[in-house]
Amino acid sequence: MSGSEIVFEQIRSSGCLSYVLGCAKEKICVVIDPEIDKATDYIGLAEFFKSKLLYAIDTHTHADHNSACKLMRERYGIQVVMHRATDAPYVDVKVNDGDEIKFGRCSLKVLYTPGHTQDAICLLFDDRIFTGDTLLIGGCGRTDLPGGSAESLWDSLRRLEGLSNEIRVYPGHDYREAVSTLGDEKQKNPRMTIASRDEFIQFMTSRKPPLPRKIQEALEWNRTPIYRQRGSGEGI
Repeated sequence: MSGSEIVFEQIRSSGCLSYVLGCAKEKICVVIDPEIDKATDYIGLAEFFKSKLLYAIDTHTHADHNSACKLMRERYGIQVVMHRATDAPYVDVKVNDGDEIKFGRCSLKVLYTPGHTQDAICLLFDDRIFTGDTLLIGGCGRTDLPGGSAESLWDSLRRLEGLSNEIRVYPGHDYREAVSTLGDEKQKNPRMTIASRDEFIQFMTSRKPPLPRKIQEALEWNRTPIYRQRGSGEGI
């Protein structure tokens, strides 16, 4: 799909990255990993592109910042999409591995990639992949927070390793230029170049970085309803 056929914007909020992606022809957009401080920005971008914002998608339950998903659901009527393993009670559409999230003539393919959290997914779109915290540029998500598993993350990274080298990687966090390719990550990312599963598990489980500063606030916000719980659906 050519650049003229899609809407694409990367939005930075400190080290958090979110993305507005849309079908330019049918004027329908989604937002991936929306951050609460940027909620009105996403609406403004959709309006700028004369598009309707259909879905707010979280790639996982965040433990380091407040997601904008439930706020956008309540304030703007936007449907929230997450993997069915999530504990979040405000999700309208729960997806499985291999499902497609369709918006206009575009679609995102869901890849279930647990490890950073139990509900982590990556979203494959043509020549790019939105990896959340599963794969970062030069690193990967930690595995010592609720729902984390070094064993699962090893398997998930191996799954990404099997994709094309030319696919551009758009992660959920970065403090530099926030795009890479899978080819670069396979060669240069020290987490991807660890030779064995046991060595990877030992490395990840022996690390004891400090907990995110806002972990309690973020998990409480991202796991509870905002005002009231509406009915949730399953599938796209």
